[in-house]
Amino acid sequence: MYRKDHEVSKIIHIIVNEKYEIQSANIDNQVASQYLKKLNVSDKLIEKLPAEYGLDDYNIFIDRINIAGKVYYQIIAIPKYPQCKNCRDMLIDTATGLYNKNYLEQIKSGVMICPRRQSFSLILIDIDNLKAVNDEFGHLMGDRVIEIVGQAIKNSIRKEWDLGIRYGGDEFIILLSNQRDNNAKKVISRIRQEINKMAVKEGMNIQISAGVAHSDCLVSLEDMIEMADKDLYIEKKIKKDKKERNGRSQDLLKELEEIRDKLNGKAIQDNKILTSAEILELSQKLDKLIVKYLENKNSI
Repeated sequence: MYRKDHEVSKIIHIIVNEKYEIQSANIDNQVASQYLKKLNVSDKLIEKLPAEYGLDDYNIFIDRINIAGKVYYQIIAIPKYPQCKNCRDMLIDTATGLYNKNYLEQIKSGVMICPRRQSFSLILIDIDNLKAVNDEFGHLMGDRVIEIVGQAIKNSIRKEWDLGIRYGGDEFIILLSNQRDNNAKKVISRIRQEINKMAVKEGMNIQISAGVAHSDCLVSLEDMIEMADKDLYIEKKIKKDKKERNGRSQDLLKELEEIRDKLNGKAIQDNKILTSAEILELSQKLDKLIVKYLENKNSI
């Protein structure tokens, strides 16, 4: 795909209902209606979808979509460029099969429909250890991690109601319609289970963090993403603090073992047996370390 010339603003995006009535468009409705006639869209809707064809100066992509349980048709017309061979790639992430950021931009710009009195939850997912996988095993394995997470998302959401989007390199967005915050957490749990199931088969360890936001409509999508990002940051902070406490616990455990060995006579300083005073001092130090170790463990 030739990204330099293919900006989202140059894409014509129209959504019609089952009666072929325009529901939303990123151009004037009258102009959109003329485009529908010019592009022979009505003939294509009765064919097998998704459909893709070239006409005049455009590559056309038509597909059936479900929004909040209702069927609509999206028509995307992309100006032809020699470098553009598949206009569907403009909205689909080739690595995962999910929608890509271009598709999300269409939602942000108001092209997509926002049914009234519908509730939406937004999940923002970030892969925790993608950089570590890339550094240790190479980028091909990192690409496989992204594929696994994308597949786990597809397996865990409702095809007719929800949208999975690859937001960036290792970030994903999921839009759940008619879902409250607690249901979104169940979806996250399913995604983690799916990831673990696939990762174990390939001898991999894939960890994700997730944040959730909720809204009654998608008009505040930017705010939802920001809220979900803050929620995700909290989870990452908790994980980081836990990792640091685990590190401190390991250091304390090592120190405990050293003192225990001395008290058991396994370590003798300067080839001399420890005196009673030295043993007492070590015992007191051991008691303090045990208390400190237990406090640190209880905080994890």
